[in-house]
Amino acid sequence: MIFLIAFVIRLLPEFLSGPYPVGYDLLAGYAPSLYVFPDDGSLRLFGWAWSPLTVYILWFFWKLSNVELFLFLKIAGPVFYGMFVLTFYHLLYKGLCWSEKKSFVTALLFSLQPAVLRTGWDQLREELGFAFLFLLLTKARLNIITVAIKKPITVLVLSVLVVLSHQLAAVLLFVVLFWQSINSLARKNWLSLKTFIVFLPSIIIFILGVREQFIYPNYSDRVMPIQPPSDTGFFVFTNYFLSDPRFLGGDYWKVLSYVGGLSLHVVVPLLPLAVKGFFRDKVFTPMLIWLCIASYSIIIYPWFALSYYWWWILLLPIPLTVYVGNALEKIGAFAQKKHFRIMLLGFLLLCIVSVGYVSSVIKLGYLYAYTYMPSGLVESSVIFEDIPDIIVAFSWINENATVNALIIVPEKFQGFALMYLRSDLKIRVAPPFYTLDKIAWMIKCNENLIYAIWYMDEIGHIKKLENLATFGNIAVYQIYTEKL
Repeated sequence: MIFLIAFVIRLLPEFLSGPYPVGYDLLAGYAPSLYVFPDDGSLRLFGWAWSPLTVYILWFFWKLSNVELFLFLKIAGPVFYGMFVLTFYHLLYKGLCWSEKKSFVTALLFSLQPAVLRTGWDQLREELGFAFLFLLLTKARLNIITVAIKKPITVLVLSVLVVLSHQLAAVLLFVVLFWQSINSLARKNWLSLKTFIVFLPSIIIFILGVREQFIYPNYSDRVMPIQPPSDTGFFVFTNYFLSDPRFLGGDYWKVLSYVGGLSLHVVVPLLPLAVKGFFRDKVFTPMLIWLCIASYSIIIYPWFALSYYWWWILLLPIPLTVYVGNALEKIGAFAQKKHFRIMLLGFLLLCIVSVGYVSSVIKLGYLYAYTYMPSGLVESSVIFEDIPDIIVAFSWINENATVNALIIVPEKFQGFALMYLRSDLKIRVAPPFYTLDKIAWMIKCNENLIYAIWYMDEIGHIKKLENLATFGNIAVYQIYTEKL
């Protein structure tokens, strides 16, 4: 039942969005990855080469189903979201040994939160990784040290599947493993050291993946990102004032606005009940500690903070929702009619907001949170009405560009570039929030034949270019780097 509810909720924006799947990564990442598979150029570009399991699974079922690619992805999104919520329910029911009613209500609350729906919007890899993590924790009854000794093969397989699915899920797995190992060693239980043999394959794969993705990235010759010319710090830590276009110049108040705006959506609505229902355990306590540190280190010291703070904030609903579910039982919401009615009223209001959010009837969002959460889920990497013009622009390039020319595209067009450009053309992907004039100075000036497909109102003040063709809001430009 909980799978069906989550599936229907997530299917609604797909039903309303027309022929294209919603979500940023669905068009920018998954579509081209499946389209060009087994070519791994797109996987390396997106940083998925060492956590490719989702793409492999999708490709297999896409070929098996033999349906149109965009239609397939429109169904895959709701399926992955339903699986994500279902495994969360089983973690509560079998792992925490909660009652069926308490587990169902808590999982339903989890599925209806706009912050969680945003994860289901386009993060299929993350959903799969956490589905395997929840399965592992459920099998272990939350004690992965003990189950690693009793069922080493099960733990080894599931931990490797977590790492091959998503790196953030893997980090939380290792946080829990570290926490339980320290507690075990503090009690002088030396058997816990043997568990590292079981987790050694997943740890090695994770380290190799981080090394290849962040330290020595290996892009294909055909498609590469254009890297901002700044010292961003080590991959684990980021100087947000140098590397993030939102915070360039060291505006600390803007940092507070972005972090606070996102937290208003993700954390603040859950806090009152989460505090009431907090309990110490071997899984959700270390998760909460790590997520709080990773999410808010940017506030303490943005010059050297943990990277990807927004993704960590978006994961905070996992432990917080568990505490909220525990609080509902504490206040008698499942036993007393009065409190049960109040809980039903709260769920009704949440359903109105959630259904409005997924259908974009209700626009959520705060100015500084739009970067990380769309105002409504009936959105994608680009405006749907612009997609035919974008495809036509790439067709024009195919017909008119010279052999081995270099094509610059904004990040949100990268999926279309990989799917629709000729194989001899070189693709260079610009980072988000950069206008074309800034990108022109970052490319190599020895490239003579450089084209760009760009939004006309996002080119900046560059003058040394020629508008070759226009399709709606999209234009094809030629850039003359020797005149820059």
